[in-house]
Amino acid sequence: MADNSTSLKRRFDPDPEKSYTLPGSYYFDPSIFDAEKKNIFYKTWQFAGYGRDLVEMGDYVTCRIIDQPILIVRDKKRQLRAFYNVCSHRGHILLEGKGRARAIRCPFHAWTYRLDGTLSAAPYADKVHGFDFEQFCLPEVRVEEFANMVFVNLDDNAESLKSQAQELEREFRHALPEFDKLVFARRDEYHLKCNWKFIFDGLECYHCPYIHPQAMGKKDSLFSTAFDSHESTFHSTHIARGNRELIEKNPEKLPYTIKPGDLVDDHIWYLWPNMIFIANPGQANFHVTHAMPTGAETSYRFVDHFFLNNPPSDVNIAQMDGHRDVLAPQDREAMERQQLGVHALGYRQGRLMVDKERSWWSEHGVHHFNNLVWQALNGNRYD
Repeated sequence: MADNSTSLKRRFDPDPEKSYTLPGSYYFDPSIFDAEKKNIFYKTWQFAGYGRDLVEMGDYVTCRIIDQPILIVRDKKRQLRAFYNVCSHRGHILLEGKGRARAIRCPFHAWTYRLDGTLSAAPYADKVHGFDFEQFCLPEVRVEEFANMVFVNLDDNAESLKSQAQELEREFRHALPEFDKLVFARRDEYHLKCNWKFIFDGLECYHCPYIHPQAMGKKDSLFSTAFDSHESTFHSTHIARGNRELIEKNPEKLPYTIKPGDLVDDHIWYLWPNMIFIANPGQANFHVTHAMPTGAETSYRFVDHFFLNNPPSDVNIAQMDGHRDVLAPQDREAMERQQLGVHALGYRQGRLMVDKERSWWSEHGVHHFNNLVWQALNGNRYD
């Protein structure tokens, strides 16, 4: 049988109504993963932490962008600075976790840097011929604050995050007028045996009645069969409409209490390339999902939960537990089975199910994400 992989590859189309999925190899080929590291993760805005941890001079947080260690610190001028988290002497990691420091001191040989990244001390440097402190400043990384979060970008030429996502922050605050009052409650972590893209391929509700029947597809499901989507260049918005009949007439069947004035619809926001934000029905709440590949076929994801109550109420705990114990396992099983399936010799590409009306089941949100991946790796070439 002739190998038709080349012609199949061409079936990914910029028009979502004509497009097939990404080729199956995009989910396991090591060369694709290497290209994604360089062309996606090293060139996009990556979540690094929260502004609440970077308030005072010397406050710092650390993160990793796959294999790139980064630190962010509040300097003496109260400005945020970001650097590669490695000593300029022998490459030792400088700081771990988060905390507060008067200076950045390497634990290996005590080279010490000011909060602005300049080298201030190196033991016995006065005995080394021609030693120049200015040659060994910490390499700086771009940093921006967004919606009480902190992001970094390894690409000096990338567009600002503000220019890409300002409208998204406005949507957060419109849906959640008490956004700035929300406080951290809990982090749930997941190590997944699947390619990172499968997480964001889930930006559709075609699967909801089958994978999440408690959420959609039944008379007593929390949501009606409605999933409104809107795509912008680097982000998208998805709203699952709450089941008004259930909420108003049979509240005893709800998984938790939804009071008058609470959110009724599920708001899901996506930010390129690897962030999802969710506000569930109920009292003001916000859930931050951040995913990172750990290999071509493995990934790590955490979900941070925020609520008005501190400590979280029983309703808040029910929301968190519902995601961790019900929704996440359902998604995980589907994604990990896909990871196994795309290796099959008989699979290369499927057809994205997209209609002109962009119905609740339509997979145009998946195409939006897939197309961003395609363009990052191939530019505007679809042949």
